[in-house]
Amino acid sequence: MVFQAYVPDRLSERSIRLEGLAGAAILEATLAVTESETRSTVLGSADALGRMLLRAEAVGSSMIEGLEVSPRKLLEEEAKGTDTPGQWSTAREVLGNIDAMTFLAEAVTPGREVSLELLLEAHRRLMTASVTPEYGGVVRTSQNWIGGPTPTSAAFVPPRPELVPELLDDLMVFVNTSTLPPIAIAAIAHAQFETIHPFADGNGRIGRALIHAVLRSRALTVQSAPPVSLVLATRASEYESALQRYRSTDEPDSEPGRAAVDQFVRLFADAMAEVVDRMDQFEKELEAIRDTWRGALAGVRSDSAAWGVLDVAPRMPVLTMHTFAAATGKSEQAANTALRLLVERGILVQRSVGRRNRVFEADAVIGALALLERRLASPAGDTAQEPPVRRVPAAPPRG
Repeated sequence: MVFQAYVPDRLSERSIRLEGLAGAAILEATLAVTESETRSTVLGSADALGRMLLRAEAVGSSMIEGLEVSPRKLLEEEAKGTDTPGQWSTAREVLGNIDAMTFLAEAVTPGREVSLELLLEAHRRLMTASVTPEYGGVVRTSQNWIGGPTPTSAAFVPPRPELVPELLDDLMVFVNTSTLPPIAIAAIAHAQFETIHPFADGNGRIGRALIHAVLRSRALTVQSAPPVSLVLATRASEYESALQRYRSTDEPDSEPGRAAVDQFVRLFADAMAEVVDRMDQFEKELEAIRDTWRGALAGVRSDSAAWGVLDVAPRMPVLTMHTFAAATGKSEQAANTALRLLVERGILVQRSVGRRNRVFEADAVIGALALLERRLASPAGDTAQEPPVRRVPAAPPRG
């Protein structure tokens, strides 16, 4: 079988200069992310908001790989807390991606280098919830390809397996030593990772998790995690085209070679700026929801566990009695009493998941998450102007 495997240029040997439109897009995105990091958040904790957005990012990243699940189904699956070996579902695989992305984002703190070992552990966590857990945390030793039944008919054939270790080492050197702006480093690192395609499966999801590891390592994002994958999923065709063009066969210092990198970085920076704008709108909606809850709790004693819903439900919109007690630091008896009150006051809705599992859902927060996904699926950022271009959760009922 004869096929041509692509071998990318080593990043540590390239002189990358981003100017013109790409440079302007990077500046705009950097300013937007910086501003979002410095303002106080409606959740009272930037970390709480960051966790919610990291979840949205993992969902968007999974969506690009064809793994789609509604926000409610995902939250209910997580609340069940079932870990039965051998069982697979789309929701569980997406939860595996959330685990992998959360691990990597928390492991890479500002100033800490992004290491191959961390990427391998994130990949192991991702694949644990898949149908092929044996691939987890292992760099491929066989040839893979993208599109088509064989490498000879593939849309893209990554480097041969014997080249992968040194290409990954080169990528880590670039990630940790480049003097480019953080958003440019994240964009190029992502494109290079996807080009190397170092794993038998899960490359796209780990490659997008790498984005957030880079941004945190460079201290651009400390608390937040802009769900840029939701925008890239909307611009899937443009994203794939830019990624394919990044794999240029032109000399890296030639005008076409530089233009290929510029195009991908500009697309990435534009997506980052857009998602930060949507984050601001999402925060305002969460604050309005909490104001409504405060009104509904009028007359309830200030030391009641019920007030904990203001902090807990926005970041954990599907709760059980056990998770609510743990999150509020109250006894299970107090938590159970509070949950009954919250249902009576219309803040939470009780549902059953399976035969024995009771869950309590903050429908307003789940609706806000659905609206965020719907906006990010619209090319105009507003479904009233342009409808979503990909599958999205149903719009929550008005009122």
